[in-house]
Amino acid sequence: MTLLRVAFKTLGCKLNQLETESVADVFAAAGAAIGPFEAEADLYVVNTCTVTSKAEQKARRVMRQALASNSDAVVLVTGCYAQMDPEGLALVQPRTLVLPGEEKAALLSLASWLQENWQGHGDLFDAVAEWRQTLEPAAGDLPRPDPFAYHPLTFAFHSRPSLKIQDGCDNRCAYCRVCLARGPSVSLPAERLLGRVRELERSGKAEVVLTGINLAQYRDGAMRFPGLLAHLTANTERIRFRISSWEPEHVDAAFLEAFAHPRVQPHVHLSVQSGSSAVLRRMARPYAAERVLEAIAALRAAKADPFVAADLIAGFPGETDAEFAETLAFCARADFAWIHAFPFSARPGTRAWDMRPKVPERVAGERVAALSAIAKAGKARYVARQTGRLVAVILEKGGNPGLDDEVSPLEASGPDAPTLSGEGRAGTSSNYLKVWVEGVPPDLPPGTSVEAVLKGGSSLPGIDASAALAAP
Repeated sequence: MTLLRVAFKTLGCKLNQLETESVADVFAAAGAAIGPFEAEADLYVVNTCTVTSKAEQKARRVMRQALASNSDAVVLVTGCYAQMDPEGLALVQPRTLVLPGEEKAALLSLASWLQENWQGHGDLFDAVAEWRQTLEPAAGDLPRPDPFAYHPLTFAFHSRPSLKIQDGCDNRCAYCRVCLARGPSVSLPAERLLGRVRELERSGKAEVVLTGINLAQYRDGAMRFPGLLAHLTANTERIRFRISSWEPEHVDAAFLEAFAHPRVQPHVHLSVQSGSSAVLRRMARPYAAERVLEAIAALRAAKADPFVAADLIAGFPGETDAEFAETLAFCARADFAWIHAFPFSARPGTRAWDMRPKVPERVAGERVAALSAIAKAGKARYVARQTGRLVAVILEKGGNPGLDDEVSPLEASGPDAPTLSGEGRAGTSSNYLKVWVEGVPPDLPPGTSVEAVLKGGSSLPGIDASAALAAP
């Protein structure tokens, strides 16, 4: 391939991030130069999200930014937003091609196709459009792309690899249209999955993040996720496992037994959404707030003070001041280590699209601010409780040009960039704290696991705690 400059922008979930990593890995293997999205490139790949209207607005904005950097470039848009509105996205900018999310895995073939059919001759847009045409049903009886074809061994943007084990969702929560974009739940068979984990372990990876849209819906015959986790730990030696997110109603005896294994990281992100049982019923969530509190207590009994985080939606239609007060009281009892709070966003095709009464945006914004303040206070309390503990830390890359929520906190430049003295590195601890580890030699590669003693909070931007490298 004539040296092709490719840049990636990923919006949304960890599953999107893993899928982007896989495509970047294929392009890099074909000889393409992978660069930051803000730099000039020949091909910009935008992996979109449809969870909120703001995520869709951001997708349109970054598409415009791409061609502002290079008006002759090609913008290839895929993901959940592309699945839900391909025609609208195609009109955002010239030189844009749209690949619906259900066909995203076909991107894994683009690099080799360009290598064989383009080789730098002619307009890249025409070449990518021709490749896109080969995916149309008229081109032949083509099988649907394998949703589990994503399996990079080299990760351009992350130091901790992810493994896609499940896709889609069979739930119909009132606010969510990811089930419409991703389709019904499907799972990667356990033995195929175990082979991939063993391959990561042989390559020296210290941890793997198990990802999916709804891990609680994992199925392989009679095997469900707790059985899968037990199967993985029993048939591997060193690699550690992190659960990307979990549904609170599925924190049961089987899950707790699997979660208690020493190589399962002490971190759970719960898809909670509200602390008011009345709001949860309107959301069509299958549990009450008290059930979530019981689940949190059980998680803390299974492991010593794990990092328990939650998603919460503020301003769901009809949410009264009293119901939001219930959520605030719920958060005080839950004592989350972190809360991802965001305002309700009405999504076309969902039951909540035309629910009334609407909560004013200003009120929803104020509620998000209140929850964010609780999140910061909860994180500070959690860090204080962890001070003095010995934790495993996976060292991170120095920067991350492709993924919004994984950008290195020390990547900032300019007069306001943090000044750091002595040897040290940023990393992610086993209990999901971003830490600055003092005393780490600079030549250790990203992804290396070290042991460190947490020393307390940090004033560095994006860093939760400082730590000292433990004596060997």
